[in-house]
Amino acid sequence: MGRRVVIEGGLLGTEEGAFRADLVIEGERIAAITLDASDIDADERIDARGKLVVPGGVDVHTHFKDPGDPPTEGFYHGSLGAIAGGITTVVEMPQAAPTSSEGAHIRQKRAVGEQHSIVDFALWGGAVNQDLEKIDEMIDEGIVALKSFMAGSSPGFPAATDDTLLAVFRRVAEVGIPYGLHAENDDLLEAGIARLKAQGRKDPMAHAESRPPIVEIEAIHRAIFFAEQTGGHAYICHCSTAGGLELVKAAKARGVPVSVETCPQYLALDEEDLRRLGPFGRCAPPLRARDEVEGVWRYVTDGTVDVISSDHCGYTIESKEAGLDDIWQAPLGLSGIQTMYPIVLDDMLHQRGLDVGTFVRLSASNPARIFSLYPRKGTLQPGADADVVIYDTEREWTVRGEDMLHRNKWTPFEGRVVRSRVVRTIIRGRTVYQDDGAPMVTGEPGTGRFLPRGYGRMRD
Repeated sequence: MGRRVVIEGGLLGTEEGAFRADLVIEGERIAAITLDASDIDADERIDARGKLVVPGGVDVHTHFKDPGDPPTEGFYHGSLGAIAGGITTVVEMPQAAPTSSEGAHIRQKRAVGEQHSIVDFALWGGAVNQDLEKIDEMIDEGIVALKSFMAGSSPGFPAATDDTLLAVFRRVAEVGIPYGLHAENDDLLEAGIARLKAQGRKDPMAHAESRPPIVEIEAIHRAIFFAEQTGGHAYICHCSTAGGLELVKAAKARGVPVSVETCPQYLALDEEDLRRLGPFGRCAPPLRARDEVEGVWRYVTDGTVDVISSDHCGYTIESKEAGLDDIWQAPLGLSGIQTMYPIVLDDMLHQRGLDVGTFVRLSASNPARIFSLYPRKGTLQPGADADVVIYDTEREWTVRGEDMLHRNKWTPFEGRVVRSRVVRTIIRGRTVYQDDGAPMVTGEPGTGRFLPRGYGRMRD
């Protein structure tokens, strides 16, 4: 029997809601949930009175870009932001040097993660119009999903041809993994950018105007069509439009295998923030008008949205500043891994009256299920990995870039006051981060575990 830890007095958060209970951990696993663990011997007792105890967050959309030269984030610094933000597992995207698009790349990326990561991690593979044999190599190496861009807006990721989309959808239908899509129409996007540039526009709003909602909505419509025709699972990345979510909702109702994520920037920021932030608010899809933001929240509330992920892109301050006078010069992407779940939890509980169960589903249980990590990840039921996060949902703090633990010290949420703070993060029974007034990292690089496809059903 391993080391026993008891978390006592807390409000335990599950998919169904929250209730007062104690949690017993033995070694790396959850051993029991009990109303009173006071008579259970323990090597460590953690007082969670007045706190919320939930499964560790599963962030299925991170860009640590490791290996990379020069490094912009990396598994180690990305892990630091993750554990301070209540995330215990990430599913890392294929952007790296080189782009992860064959078996050898996956082996290399896994080795780098196993050397540097604190958080447990699974891997995406990139579908970049290569031969299917290369995709099969990645599947054999244990990737949990494949990713394509429907628009060629990311270096190293050409727009997937319709032939690639059809072939990959057919392959994932056979294997049973999601096909993640950056859903923007390439022709509409390129034409929009060319039109704005021809007008001499370099201001932040030119970015948003070049990618109006229809650019995303059309691509989602096409992705759903391919999924419906093939039986392959479409996973719509970072959805920012109510129209796109309405298409997903209708597709689900008729049995199409489709899941959808959104991100904190599409829930907590809008076009006015893009005006204010300039290049530090440039991402794809762009920040939307306030009515779109409220529309996305409606589909969060009704259960259409399956996952909230960060799409964390740790670009340097210098690279972002290149867009101060010309928005097109700034790279696409925002930092968000450390702030995501505290901001979302605050909004859900204190601003919008949603319950803890909604938060647990979107941050942990649903992503773990979709990416074949459940029930080892995403839940506090006995037998699960002891990945636990404790929040003080009444503690206020102000977001400051200088306090971020990820590599590049900036955040689009600078100055935001948040009422929910991560006070302890536990991965497989080990405390890796705690904040009793002063943040302290106790996790070590190289302790993160690679999670191959199907990990959730594996037995030790």
